[in-house]
Amino acid sequence: MKQYQGLLIFVGVFTVVAAAAFIPFHLYWFALAALIAGILLFAVLFLWLTMISTKQQEKMDRVFRENDSAVALLVNEVTIPALLFDPETGRIAWRNPAFAQLYDGKYITDVLESYNPSRPANSLQQELGTNTYQVMNLVVPRRHEKQLVLQYWLDRTEAAHYQRLYTEQRPYTVLVYVDNYEEITRDAQIRSTSVLAEVERLVSELSKRLGGIYRRYENGRFLLILEAKQVEQLEQEKFALIEEAHRIDTGSGKVVSLSVAVGIAQRIFQSELDARQAMELALGRGGDQAVIKDGADYRFYGGRRQQDARQSRVKARLFSKALMQLFENSGDVFIMGHKNPDMDAFGSALGVMTCANHVGRHAYIIIDGSNPMIEDALNRMQQDGSAAGLIITPDEAVEMMQSNSVLVVVDTQRASNTVAPQLLERGERIVVIDHHRRNADYIDNATRHYLESRSSSASEMVTEVMQYFADNVKPSSFTCSALLAGITSDTKQFAFNVGSRTFEAAGYLRRNGADLSSVKSMFQNDYDSFVHCADVIAHATIRKSGIAVAHCDKSVPDSRLISAQAADELLGIRGIRAAFVLGETEDLVSISGRSFGEVNVQMILEKLGGGGHLTMAGAQIPGVTWQEAMERLIPLIEQYEQESSDLV
Repeated sequence: MKQYQGLLIFVGVFTVVAAAAFIPFHLYWFALAALIAGILLFAVLFLWLTMISTKQQEKMDRVFRENDSAVALLVNEVTIPALLFDPETGRIAWRNPAFAQLYDGKYITDVLESYNPSRPANSLQQELGTNTYQVMNLVVPRRHEKQLVLQYWLDRTEAAHYQRLYTEQRPYTVLVYVDNYEEITRDAQIRSTSVLAEVERLVSELSKRLGGIYRRYENGRFLLILEAKQVEQLEQEKFALIEEAHRIDTGSGKVVSLSVAVGIAQRIFQSELDARQAMELALGRGGDQAVIKDGADYRFYGGRRQQDARQSRVKARLFSKALMQLFENSGDVFIMGHKNPDMDAFGSALGVMTCANHVGRHAYIIIDGSNPMIEDALNRMQQDGSAAGLIITPDEAVEMMQSNSVLVVVDTQRASNTVAPQLLERGERIVVIDHHRRNADYIDNATRHYLESRSSSASEMVTEVMQYFADNVKPSSFTCSALLAGITSDTKQFAFNVGSRTFEAAGYLRRNGADLSSVKSMFQNDYDSFVHCADVIAHATIRKSGIAVAHCDKSVPDSRLISAQAADELLGIRGIRAAFVLGETEDLVSISGRSFGEVNVQMILEKLGGGGHLTMAGAQIPGVTWQEAMERLIPLIEQYEQESSDLV
């Protein structure tokens, strides 16, 4: 009937036009006659086409009613399994002998358990016995009886077999790096030759056991080619190679640290490229772990051990000189940290401003508003007038930035976590300075970056940059105090993630005028905050594994700050090895995680979109209550407890 629908429309339009043509000449009887004639013609055509459609439908119904009709010849005798079923009940109304050999029950839902007969998919894949079938569905419309669904099963067993072989035997690239190669070869107490030979033996045995190949293409670096099913085996073993490397006897207190990267892609060249990107991410997260890049997704294994503090200063020197050259050949410098900046972000921003001012560049710090963590420092700057024109809002930065401006991001490397993510799209010269473990969504378009997850804080890193930036850089007493406050904040009074270079940086700041009393005052709490913090600790739940969980209600002012302080204080209680405290606000729930290093809080909170360090991390979940956030957090803690044999 569809091919005649245009004719009906034409007749209807012609009738209206013909009747309207007589109206301007006041020939109303002719207009009425034309209209009546057109309507009669339209009705006759419509009835005729309806009769044709009805006869065609009756023919279709007879096809399915009569078993001795063409259906028996076309469907009943073919070897393709076929059936008719009622979509309302799933009851099979008819089946051919080929399908009867597969299944002789009454309902299609018994063989297709998750199948919805009332909404049949056009196509689906089904395993039945040892065979694989492509199940096709075709709805058969019937005018006077219930609709039926014609379903036929195409045998795809052989095709699925070859598809499975292709998938299992697809080659993937695996990279293995010795993270601390320089430390091992530089330490006179370690017989580096024998240690590296032992590492190669482990890699060789792994390759041989899995049936792959390997090559050492550089000192401490190996390339493996493994099939997909062998990579799956590596995942099931949770990359035991990393733990085996820890047991190598180095003759000193150092532990051999390996990073493993796997690239999963359709083509081998893309697999190698993905493996390199995964390795860059693994090293940015501190090493001693495995990272699998599967398209746009990443999977992480290991990374539970606290890394040794940095020793070499080569990276800091090279970055400092490159930063000075960039500043000298650029315009104004804009500096921003993460949302709700703390003293580490603010102190490191002041340090970068000092470097920019030293080469004659105007520098601005972008802040989206004050908060209790930096309120004291901002008040001091406003009192002495040093903040005038230097602290700007994100909107002001958008108007002021030019094509030759430099945008420096400190204390974060995640675009979504910065004060003004829109500036990353405008900036052509971007610098990132951060000490957190790298996340999958890091800023990937940086012109220069200085990422060191083994550093205690961004303030420590910027302090070293100032020392190597130029011989005569002279930071102000307030800047030195802010930088020292940043180091103190992130190390929790020099108790966590502290190396010899942390104390050297603190000594440099002290020699240049850092005021310890000013640093102390920046961390003072008022009485109400102290009481709220104590209340959160009093209602904490301590799990058998030594992990404490608590929450701070949104009725408490500065709940995010209180939750962070409570997490720090909980670690001071004997028997607690890690703490998670949830702070609720009107629009989100922040989670502060702390540990002594036995529990990797960063791995847990990373799955909630957060990040940080092994001993100190955080996450923010928008649009939920603290109860809903707790329901997401507890299963992740339980999963970590099950995977960690050291947790009791």
